[in-house]
Amino acid sequence: LQPNYTILDTSDQRRLLKSVLTELGHDVKHSPPAKVAARISTSKNRLIGPDEFALSPGGGIGDTLLRVVTEAYPAYQRALQNSNAVDFDDLLLYVARLLEENPALRSQLDERFQYVLVDEYQDTNLPQYRIVRALSQDHRNLCATGDPDQSIYAWRGAEIGNILRFEKDYPDAQIVRLE
Repeated sequence: LQPNYTILDTSDQRRLLKSVLTELGHDVKHSPPAKVAARISTSKNRLIGPDEFALSPGGGIGDTLLRVVTEAYPAYQRALQNSNAVDFDDLLLYVARLLEENPALRSQLDERFQYVLVDEYQDTNLPQYRIVRALSQDHRNLCATGDPDQSIYAWRGAEIGNILRFEKDYPDAQIVRLE
């Protein structure tokens, strides 16, 4: 991405997907951009890019939609790149991957941001979890608030397991329960 990249909102994302689907010869009435976008978003929230998606099982979606998403996801990502744009899910996916693939940068940012606060930890998704883990390796000054009984964003990719395994991930953390 160039420094002047654009972040697409939901309507811009759907518009781009509609264009991609039409260009690929798909009828947007039978393969609505909203459904394709939802499946792509779910994949990104699981750190699954277009190449990995083609190799992954369908995840319970119908065969027709699975074929459409398998074809549309890489084309959509190319269209984003050609437009120097990202969607909201890319922001997290790219940062998580960058931190995992670049140990020097991860360490530099961990040194720069020695104290990390995460509110509503129960509503973090996998990319957010990986980012927090990356930024709290060297300096384990992580303060997380959350309540596993109040997780409300599973529909948006939140992984309740993130907070459930917090004590295992951070055995040296002091836990304060407000019961």
